[in-house]
Amino acid sequence: MSEAATPGDALLYEDEVVRATMRYLEMNGWTIESHALAHQHGDDIVATRGDERLIVEAKGAGSSKEGTRRFGQAFTRNQVGSHVSVAVYRALRVWSIHEAAAGLAFPDNAHHRSMVAPIQPALTELGITVFWVNIDGQVSTDPALV
Repeated sequence: MSEAATPGDALLYEDEVVRATMRYLEMNGWTIESHALAHQHGDDIVATRGDERLIVEAKGAGSSKEGTRRFGQAFTRNQVGSHVSVAVYRALRVWSIHEAAAGLAFPDNAHHRSMVAPIQPALTELGITVFWVNIDGQVSTDPALV
């Protein structure tokens, strides 16, 4: 299926997801060591809290790259699936080499939720936190980040 996000879904760009997740982390005692916005290279968010280190891979709900054919449009279900796959792969790499705790940050919409739901038990088992960002910039987590 390749339909675009449904009309009720929020269109958050990756930069907005990164910024909201950083605010959430800071409010919960984390220090942001570095971050990269959509068109920069590097880990999207690297945060520390005491001896803990967290690397978060973030994705948005639409294309923010000016000059592209899909600029300003919501990603299709297939595109969201591809983006979620890439993000999960990055989180699993972080987890596998014990570089840090791993996290994922996504817009809280139907397409992203439907792509994550089938693998949420595995993410939870591995301790990979999913940060869900709503259109108002509020963040919730699965599982709760302690």
